[in-house]
Amino acid sequence: MHALLITVRLHEGRYHGTRDGFEGDAGWPPSPGRLFQALVAAAARGAAIPLVEQEALRWLESLAPPKLAAPPGRQGRSVPQFVPNNDLDAKGGDPARVAEIREGKQWRPVHFDHNLPIRYVWDVKPPLEHARTLGTIAARLYQLGRGLDMASATAEVVTADELQQALAPYDVVRSPGAAGKVAVACRGTFDSLVERHQAARRRLQPSAGATLFVQPPRALFRHIAYDAPPKRLHFELRDGRSFAALPLYGTAQLVTRLRDAAVEKLLNHLPRQARQAEKLIAGRGAVAHDVARRCRIIPLPSLGAEHTDPSIRRVLIELPTEFPFAMQDMRWAFSGLSPRDLASANEIAASRLVLTDDTTMARRYCKHARLFRSITALALSRTVELAHGTLASKRRRDERQATIAVRHALRHAGVRTQPTNIRVQREPLHRAGERSESFAEGTRFPKRAMWHVELAFPMNVAGPLVLGDGRFLGLGLMAPIAVHDDVVGFRIPSRRVARTDAAALLHAFRRALMSVARDAHGGVHRLLSGHEADGRPDSGGRHRHVFLTADYDGEWVSRLIAVA
Repeated sequence: MHALLITVRLHEGRYHGTRDGFEGDAGWPPSPGRLFQALVAAAARGAAIPLVEQEALRWLESLAPPKLAAPPGRQGRSVPQFVPNNDLDAKGGDPARVAEIREGKQWRPVHFDHNLPIRYVWDVKPPLEHARTLGTIAARLYQLGRGLDMASATAEVVTADELQQALAPYDVVRSPGAAGKVAVACRGTFDSLVERHQAARRRLQPSAGATLFVQPPRALFRHIAYDAPPKRLHFELRDGRSFAALPLYGTAQLVTRLRDAAVEKLLNHLPRQARQAEKLIAGRGAVAHDVARRCRIIPLPSLGAEHTDPSIRRVLIELPTEFPFAMQDMRWAFSGLSPRDLASANEIAASRLVLTDDTTMARRYCKHARLFRSITALALSRTVELAHGTLASKRRRDERQATIAVRHALRHAGVRTQPTNIRVQREPLHRAGERSESFAEGTRFPKRAMWHVELAFPMNVAGPLVLGDGRFLGLGLMAPIAVHDDVVGFRIPSRRVARTDAAALLHAFRRALMSVARDAHGGVHRLLSGHEADGRPDSGGRHRHVFLTADYDGEWVSRLIAVA
């Protein structure tokens, strides 16, 4: 396996390009489409591009979209730059009056570690002559973004081992996905850029004694989304060799203790990043555009069988793609922390966070599902108000207010899928859960702001789902619930099979299913046969085989139904 690796270095540690369709900080990282434009500009010799380089660029645009790795970026301050607006004719063409037509433009660069380059990776197959030609073109690249974003680039063909080594310093490698907003080159992009350049040279055209401005055609790009999952660290609360269990209602206190202790360690270890640690871990001084970059500390109550004790034994640390701290720094900051300052310290005084590779429990919360139930209560304080009237009318009003607040919470958490049903209540939705009011202890939220919530969506939504005003305190954690609705129906033509023959029809139906499901050795899975591999009936009591039945229209069979 070979890969084409294009490496771009921006020399100033600042990038001024406009938004490229990535979520989070504007304009970062530069899209593959922007890189392709820069390569076309580098290949040009005046208005001409050598034929061999044209062929190489057309070959590049025909490849599948690349993977992308870049250092984390953060928005800098907005700075006004005053430039002439190209309307000197309005001032009589006098250059001395250019100051009168200056207009302010806001520039807001993205800051990043310039020691770590941007890498674009395409999977390629021999022959590789075009890839080598791109190496010649990349060597002439001099900018990426705006005119002041000076850059250099290299393009090379690497093996799988060399690629792994090149991408090792990056915590996140973005992969291309479905339709989205990020521009990538596609078949026809090169020709559209050449056409746009030629049209731009003829923008001013004489017509009937006047000069007309003709807008050049837009370049052709395909727009996709890039998958950049958050980085995750998994910890266990250990007391020696055994788990330490913290009650559910201690969730917020646990998160507060852990985040403050981690910030303290980072302040001593990385004092130059003190402000970032305070904002993005503790949330102190954070503003609206910092929310998407904040670290999430999520205590994970145990899930399993119906009677599983849902105490907290594990903690998930979730770091967004643009989180500025390195993974090894965060791993060090949280390792060994103890929640001994909690009210229940006498129960877990010796417990500490221990890094683990066991992600079993985390995967249960990270599932895709259509039904979610809160296991720690949601804080919905912003819109919940007490109403006057009878106890019943006040509860109904509070529930309506809470339902509205849940929709706001979904929007704030970035969940775009609207739920088909929202159920709110004070009582726990899990057999061994806690009432919602108990989660308010030790927090800034009043008891009346706490609610348990069940959400049903029309399609799968990805977990972990953490909602509400207390989502950075571990409150509002939703557990995905499996919904078994695999039902298939087959219509029977009218008046073909009598009701009295339904049993024989179902027996034939099962035999037909078994006949098409046989493996290479003639065996049939328990799902369809209802028997174990050794021939014994499936007697485990868990109904692990398909259920077949019929539906009727009077005295006739109208449908066959199979339920998994």
